[in-house]
Amino acid sequence: MNIWKSSKSGILMTAFSLLILIQAIMMEDQTIIDPSSGSFFPALISICMFAAGVFTIFQERLSWRSSSQNNSAEGDDADDLNTNSETTKTSNAFTKKDYTLILLYFGMVIVFVLLLPVISFFPAAFLFLITSMFYLRGISLVLNITISILTIIVIYFLFSELFNIVFP
Repeated sequence: MNIWKSSKSGILMTAFSLLILIQAIMMEDQTIIDPSSGSFFPALISICMFAAGVFTIFQERLSWRSSSQNNSAEGDDADDLNTNSETTKTSNAFTKKDYTLILLYFGMVIVFVLLLPVISFFPAAFLFLITSMFYLRGISLVLNITISILTIIVIYFLFSELFNIVFP
């Protein structure tokens, strides 16, 4: 396997984080240094995401190197064969199913953001929670709806009553 192919997830993460950081910097009348500005948290999250992407790239490169060294070493006794098979079984490389899950969930987040101005926060968040839990967890519909309703109630009371934030 090519080293760049194995580092695809880290490269995508760093590219996406740089895009978010550029957008946070380009916000008008905002500074990313001031915690009260609207661009502070997107910049902070993008920096954390960038660091995680770089870490993922280096981790995948080390994993690729060790697996290629293990595959190139030829051992005559059975213990060497067992350790080689164990290292290939414990590989942390993403599969096609993992990429599909990540991209589908990313699409769900995009749909949630696009629904916010159309149907407001609470119905959009309720739909997002239901679909997320159904897709990621596979729990029963009754438990899914109950958890989603309770989460929306907690969010409402936390932000509107405790922080005095008015939802549109």
